[in-house]
Amino acid sequence: MPKLDRLTKFADQNQVKTLITAVLITAGAGGAALGVSPDHTPTAAPVAQPAVDDAAPVRAGTAPTAPAPVIAPAPVAPQPVLVSKDSGPQDIVKAIVSQGQAAGLPADQIQTVIATAKIESAFRPAVSGGVQPYGGPGTAADEVFGLFQEKASFGTVAERQDPNKAIARFIVRFTEAFRKYGITGDTVQAATLAQNPQLLKTRRGVGTGYYNTVKAAMREANDLYNQAAAPPPPQTVLR
Repeated sequence: MPKLDRLTKFADQNQVKTLITAVLITAGAGGAALGVSPDHTPTAAPVAQPAVDDAAPVRAGTAPTAPAPVIAPAPVAPQPVLVSKDSGPQDIVKAIVSQGQAAGLPADQIQTVIATAKIESAFRPAVSGGVQPYGGPGTAADEVFGLFQEKASFGTVAERQDPNKAIARFIVRFTEAFRKYGITGDTVQAATLAQNPQLLKTRRGVGTGYYNTVKAAMREANDLYNQAAAPPPPQTVLR
């Protein structure tokens, strides 16, 4: 489909860095480890102590011995799904769902992120959308790459082809669109303006070609979300 003008400047790099750090920490040359925010350190849940039996005999001059406290295991944080530029569509959708949940997005917003990645790249992290100069002669910086077809202003080719970072960057500008443009419930409008802010002048993005394309992908995105978010089936133990 013809591409519309892209957002060429990313305003809040600190917010992106915070989200990416909260979801994953890139270690060394391509390795990855999970990151946990220091503001949300898991704590042991309080456990009620058993009542002391009033009828139990107590030897004179000896204090009753309190029962040993029972410490519940700390809750385990859900692990984000980490993917690479060679990952397939199913894993990419799982990564979108896991990052969306880590960012606190509700289901309908995560589904809209899935729909946007679907129409932009068909879930292909390394795909090039070609040079899109938009009014100029066109240079290498105008070639768009990745899940959300980003220009060079979003990073190197390798950074734009990293699906973990591309998902995190889009989630930040998608959620920011709600606040920036005063959107209260239309998730497709937020995705439209996150990718094409110039469409704000055209009915605030609603009903445009890009808006209608994302909206048409929402039913499939809903199905993909349900498949990715469903718990794994129980394993059958043979006796």
